[in-house]
Amino acid sequence: MSAVPSQILYLEHGSSRLYAEAIQIVDNRCLCWARPTLLIQGLPEQCGQYSRQAMISAAVTAPEHSSLQLYDLEGCPDLIWPLDLFQLACDIDFFSLLIRVKMSSSESSQYTDKSHFNAFVSSFWQTHSHSFSTSRVPSLDAR
Repeated sequence: MSAVPSQILYLEHGSSRLYAEAIQIVDNRCLCWARPTLLIQGLPEQCGQYSRQAMISAAVTAPEHSSLQLYDLEGCPDLIWPLDLFQLACDIDFFSLLIRVKMSSSESSQYTDKSHFNAFVSSFWQTHSHSFSTSRVPSLDAR
């Protein structure tokens, strides 16, 4: 995948999708510095990517009929993770959902949003621990 700064990317794990903005791509290390923005939970785990995307698109067009939970991740820590874990996002759906969650979020929900983010990161990390091993990262030895 080829990504550039400011592009919207996502990570999928279980029934969740975490959207993030690419801040910087570190090509020589195959890493992406990403700023989390939105977490969606309640996606069907056994369905493919297209079914999940269709469910997200349906939540945009008919939010009152959606069972998805949306969490605003503003203020959550940035991620510096392997680029190959990320996928390019459909920006139209992302921005529509982000606007919806920004309009409905309150200060009291920020703690809950961050706890959902922490749980996602912890579970993703445990499941994909092999992707974070230092042996995958190219050496910077300048000899």
